[in-house]
Amino acid sequence: MFTPAEKFLPERNKNLSSAGIDDSALTDIHGQAMTDIRSAAVLPPGGGVKYEASGRYTLDLTDIPPIPQEPFGPALAAQVYQVAFFYTPTPDEKEFWQKEMGYWTRNLNQYIAATPILQHTVAEETSSSDSPLVKAKKLFAIVQKLENQDFNSSGEPDIGSDWIPRGRVETVLESKKGTSNQMAYLYLALARIAGLNARPERIASRSNRIFSPMFLRTDQLDSVVIAVNIDGKEVTVDPGTKMAPFETMHWAHAGAGGVTMASNGKVEVIITPLQLNTDNSLLRVGSLNVSPQGAISGTLKVGFLGQQAIQLRQLAVRSTPDTVKEEINKMLSRQVPEGIEAKVDRVANLDDPSKQLLAIVPVSGTLASHTGSRLILPRIFFESRETNPFPAEEKRVLPVDMRYPSQEQEQITYVFPAGFTQEGTPQDAKFTWQNNAAYQLRTKVEAGSVTNSRVLARGFTLLEAGEYDELRNFYQKVITADQQQLVLTAARPTGE
Repeated sequence: MFTPAEKFLPERNKNLSSAGIDDSALTDIHGQAMTDIRSAAVLPPGGGVKYEASGRYTLDLTDIPPIPQEPFGPALAAQVYQVAFFYTPTPDEKEFWQKEMGYWTRNLNQYIAATPILQHTVAEETSSSDSPLVKAKKLFAIVQKLENQDFNSSGEPDIGSDWIPRGRVETVLESKKGTSNQMAYLYLALARIAGLNARPERIASRSNRIFSPMFLRTDQLDSVVIAVNIDGKEVTVDPGTKMAPFETMHWAHAGAGGVTMASNGKVEVIITPLQLNTDNSLLRVGSLNVSPQGAISGTLKVGFLGQQAIQLRQLAVRSTPDTVKEEINKMLSRQVPEGIEAKVDRVANLDDPSKQLLAIVPVSGTLASHTGSRLILPRIFFESRETNPFPAEEKRVLPVDMRYPSQEQEQITYVFPAGFTQEGTPQDAKFTWQNNAAYQLRTKVEAGSVTNSRVLARGFTLLEAGEYDELRNFYQKVITADQQQLVLTAARPTGE
């Protein structure tokens, strides 16, 4: 049961001012009298809030199931049953967001107004001959170099987008530090001074909640990204995500709902673009020498693009480069076969988000089992211990949220010991699951070596609960293909 504040009960109209408003009425942060109550709910079918003549609101539910706890589930804030009540100046959803964005936009425009310092920065860092895209990238690089004081690995900053500081955004440039959203505001100011058509978009980070306009609360909108129109194409950038490359958003900001002001001054509910699987890639390449006893040695390169690279670079900002090496070593220890030592020697491009983050990894240990004249080794080096990440479930309840689409590429060459040859020809594999995912495995046998190439591409971010079994079955096929073995046979001595 919910009982409104006394001034919202039927007797609230006893002491009205000449304007028809209770002199003690609740007011919002803009000074508007909040004359209405609005409720928004996430409830099971048949559930509903009832308004009683006494002015109270009631809700009766029975047999409420527990909150689902399932792997790869979306943010629970939008999934659990809930009822929220809002005191508001208007019961109209569109009018609420129009007014709120109007106030916010006016405050923001004052904060990001052009100043001599901002204008000088744009003039120094860009050229009149630069294309719009080049200008946008140069200005993005300026902002990324500054100290971001409240970024989080979840994508939700400590200070939400409701807060617009007093003064001017040039202070962020002068002090070389600011919050995540101040970075976005600074980029917006510089972009507009440079003549770029840019607008701010207030969004709810998917890591914690799903934006719903029926919930009349602006604190849903924790983050700000910037949409820039470049040669007729809208590009969304994420200046507030530390170590994000240009045009790559934090996963929680891609496919995120929010609001923005259109060029005609009307508020729009938006969803930011989802990412492509090629935006988030893991690449593993190299050559391993196999001894007659089954030991291996060599050096592999492990490259990261997109979300994993952002996370590792942010870890370096919060800690040290050695901590990044330790984190990659933990990843490798879960992936390489038993008996193999793979430790990072060095990490390249740690400070440059525009490049692939690259780990150089010396590898040694015993890989192949040795039976007589035969060596048996895993066909796919990094996947020999793989298990299905999607456990069997009697009935999936929640949608599947993979955070972002991704792609894995692996190309490892085994160099045979002298006198050994490949036994038989490994069968290649290629299969897809609708437009959701694709797998390909190829092997190339040459004199003295075999190269195994694997690609696993997952193009989706979100799936309905009803597609969970198909998803699990696809990954079971991947595991079956990955865990094949190769057999090397030693040539018999002449005369035998």
